[in-house]
Amino acid sequence: MIQLNDHIATLSHVMFSTDDVVEWSGVYQWLQIAASIESVSLDTIKYNNSFGWCSPSDEFDLARDKLLPIFAEKLAIFNFVWGALESTIDIVKPPKNPDKSKRGKIRDACFWLSTFNRADSIPELLTETTMFRELAQQSIGYERVETRIGELKEFGVSGVGLYAVYELRNLFAHGSMEFPYPDGENNPVCPEISLVETATRIVLFSIQLLMLKHFPHPDDYEVFLTTVTGNIDGDIKLADALRMCHLEVNQLEAQLTLI
Repeated sequence: MIQLNDHIATLSHVMFSTDDVVEWSGVYQWLQIAASIESVSLDTIKYNNSFGWCSPSDEFDLARDKLLPIFAEKLAIFNFVWGALESTIDIVKPPKNPDKSKRGKIRDACFWLSTFNRADSIPELLTETTMFRELAQQSIGYERVETRIGELKEFGVSGVGLYAVYELRNLFAHGSMEFPYPDGENNPVCPEISLVETATRIVLFSIQLLMLKHFPHPDDYEVFLTTVTGNIDGDIKLADALRMCHLEVNQLEAQLTLI
């Protein structure tokens, strides 16, 4: 797959290439900001009154000072992409869950996504969902995220990933998120960074599938794209663009050959 920021930008270009530019302009703006984030600056030592008193403690604090800006950057991107998702749902208006006790803006979208079976879904969504579960199992404080993937029967292979990511979003929104720590040797690495990036991919794939549901005949809807990454240039069916806008050039060519 192409880099995350390129994936976000390319999806925004797909939206901008449709005839419904005005309708999708809000989603486009959320994605454009998300794709444009290059770094987040933090100085966690600045207000740390205990820094300088203990060398081992200082080493830990310095390692975490390197780690948290990376995590904050990934989290900022995730939250703007989540804003794009919510705006997308407002446009596509998924049907309500038949069970009134299980309704809700995100849950209805997840239930609608469940109508995509494994063969009709985006293969990379299924891969990222599996990875998301594995990363949640490795991350302290994210057990509830992993548990949600057990709702496969209700949300299917295409909806359960977003349903699990919804828990990550709730942890952030309600102030319950666990922020990462460096490893035992004070290296600024942790599974939580990959967890948030994988969650962002799942949200992007979910937007792509929701758009496939929204447009009446995406297989007959031709758009013209010129992307920064060069993976898609020229006329392409909207359905193909939505299913492959995250792929490298060689992957894209292989998929188009199969089609």
